[in-house]
Amino acid sequence: MKISFNSQLKSISGLKGLYVFTVTGTLMNISSCVWALNSGTDLDLSLKPIAGGMAGAAFVRPQEVSAAVFGNPATLTQFKGFNFGLGAAILEPEVYSQQSNAGFSNESHSQAANYIAPDVALSGEVAQGLVIGAGIGVDSGLGADYRTQPINAGAGLGLQGNGVAGAATLPLQVELLSFSANLAAAYEITPKLSVGAALTVGYGIGQLGTGGNSSGLQSLTGNFGGTTASSHNISTRGSLGATYQLLPELSVGVSVKSPLKYSYRNVLSTTVGGNDRYQTLHVEQPFEVTWGLAGNPTRNLLLEADVLWKRWSESSLYQDIYQDQFLALLGGQWSQGNWQFRGGYSYASDVLRDKPNGTVSGASGLGTLPLDTPVPGVLNQNDLIKVVQTTLGPVVWQHTVTAGLGYQFNPKFRLDAFGAYAFEGSAHRETLALGSYSVNGSEWSIGAGANFHF
Repeated sequence: MKISFNSQLKSISGLKGLYVFTVTGTLMNISSCVWALNSGTDLDLSLKPIAGGMAGAAFVRPQEVSAAVFGNPATLTQFKGFNFGLGAAILEPEVYSQQSNAGFSNESHSQAANYIAPDVALSGEVAQGLVIGAGIGVDSGLGADYRTQPINAGAGLGLQGNGVAGAATLPLQVELLSFSANLAAAYEITPKLSVGAALTVGYGIGQLGTGGNSSGLQSLTGNFGGTTASSHNISTRGSLGATYQLLPELSVGVSVKSPLKYSYRNVLSTTVGGNDRYQTLHVEQPFEVTWGLAGNPTRNLLLEADVLWKRWSESSLYQDIYQDQFLALLGGQWSQGNWQFRGGYSYASDVLRDKPNGTVSGASGLGTLPLDTPVPGVLNQNDLIKVVQTTLGPVVWQHTVTAGLGYQFNPKFRLDAFGAYAFEGSAHRETLALGSYSVNGSEWSIGAGANFHF
């Protein structure tokens, strides 16, 4: 696609920089303000009423049926009789994107907030040593909304946009949500060894693009309006797991989870190539491996340590901006009478790629703006995606602390609650001509639930 440049602009490189940044900005809504705690876009067990207070460390000795159904399915054999759990959590991200160029700067605060994650699960022992469970919950999500505080691009370049110093503006927004219905089963082969499997049917909802009119692109490819449509899709994944009791008070566990891939058809519009058309984007939650150990150093104390590995590098869309990731989860629970006091800490390795790809999920454009377009001496091929990584608030927090409280009213009923805070993290990227881009983000969550046992 050939771009004509306006002679009124201060420099051709500045103009190209602006145009490319605009492309980037539009793409940025795909990676968006991630609202998982510190595990990429996955929630794992971080928002469960009990596991949430232990930093999600519940893949070996979960204390609630939901963590078994959605975690390591082999742990279901620890829930004899009939068990039912009902809970919900609220997640609040705080993400600020800073854009600077030619001595001018702008800060955009994502307005995406008030995310609710419901959680329901049950299980029953249907035969000696055989337990079946099922549940419904939210397993992953993305959210960003820059409609009222649009991303600015090309400040000081004479673009006559509505932003700072005439910068072009992009009212970006995105919603990517994944709801899962799980069916799991576990069998106690021996009193020490259990194995399990789970089937997930996922329902994904995707909406991403611009939520209003752009400005300042009239001298480039032309301004455009909203480019996003709402799309949904279903998909499936599977999980396998095993637990083994090494000592009377010490157990180990391992589990694997296959990818979950959604295809959001006709979700993103473009005129690149000369025709109006909609593009399909593929979004894939990654292959995952977990292993860990849990034990009781004393009668009243439970400790668990888990490690998770996520293969983002081979997941559609995410592979363009993310790298493989390790997470370490540490959780503890102290029981005193009918009370349980919980605490936890988690660490996540940096998930952002140092050298991202030149596009996301194979998208060729957004509105009038082409993607994956290098400009010699002005833009490297992946400069656009560097901006994508930083502008729409990626997962930059690495350290999370949690606390929880529970009360056992009687052998059949208990209530639990938790709170978690992901400390502020940041990321910074330099581009060849687009300037400097950085992001600061933190996150907190609270949740509660009830568990019944019969």
